[in-house]
Amino acid sequence: MGIFIEDLLHFGNLIDNEVEVSLSSEDFKKTFPNLDFEFTDGVMKIKGKKRILFLSRAFEFRGKEETNKVYNSREDDKLSDFGIYLKILSPDGLNILEKDRRFQREGEYLKFSILDVFKNSDIYQKVPKQFRDKLELTKYKIKRDGLSIFLTVVK
Repeated sequence: MGIFIEDLLHFGNLIDNEVEVSLSSEDFKKTFPNLDFEFTDGVMKIKGKKRILFLSRAFEFRGKEETNKVYNSREDDKLSDFGIYLKILSPDGLNILEKDRRFQREGEYLKFSILDVFKNSDIYQKVPKQFRDKLELTKYKIKRDGLSIFLTVVK
């Protein structure tokens, strides 16, 4: 699982091939320490607390997967961001999430940047430095044990 230095020898074999990378709720916790992420088949729940004056109230945002609805951003031919779109099932806490630059509402979808989550995972450390700026997100899948993202290397 992942892209390893041996693949540098066969760079041509990585082009147009997808590599599946699993991100667990622990990987998300490293990036978002104040939020909890739960995954069920096709649905992601984001739980947290919102403050109202001196009180705090729990919220639970729910988003449904849209497997092929992803985005990739590049600046000067280098990877600057990638992420997923979740169809909003329950907008509870959406206003709290939008305070973080990695979450943006776009119509009936939540645009969610997951590059930082990927960078905080153990798998990212195994990706050769030559490939890190050439990665592109192609699709994703929400499973019971986490979020699987599918990456490819672009020329």
